[in-house]
Amino acid sequence: MNALDFMTRFEDDCLRFYETLGKDVQDRELSELYRLLADSQRKHMDALEAARKAARGADAESELVERAAHVMNGFRELLFTHDITKAMRRDRDAFDHVLQAEEEMIRLCEGMARAEPNLNTKALLTWLAENEKHHLKEVEGIYDFVEAPDCYLEWGEFSNLRSL
Repeated sequence: MNALDFMTRFEDDCLRFYETLGKDVQDRELSELYRLLADSQRKHMDALEAARKAARGADAESELVERAAHVMNGFRELLFTHDITKAMRRDRDAFDHVLQAEEEMIRLCEGMARAEPNLNTKALLTWLAENEKHHLKEVEGIYDFVEAPDCYLEWGEFSNLRSL
């Protein structure tokens, strides 16, 4: 299977997950979070599409990717587990599931890159893992940006003796 097709499928599941959660969220901040994450995901998918156009087909083919394609990725699992998706619509800390799914994919790509015998495919899988790490940092930045207004410290030594 083509490694770029595999990764595009994962990213598409991720985008559908964000769109599903963002559709009927009542909380304005959560809605904005999922909208920003979906926008970021679309840009990430555009970069993958550009890489797919630039890559030669034989360099992207891997038996390891073929095997990994049958494993249910974290976002697909969340999409089809309706109880979790329903609970995540109201849970502000559910973002940990997003991080976990992204980290699983990074570990999978790194593992496949270590085991891949074809050097060109190994380089592509390494690039995909690094690209996914960069995207994970962007996703964490978006979350921190949306959550920042609700996060503050209260220290007694700075005269915040009462709760704000």
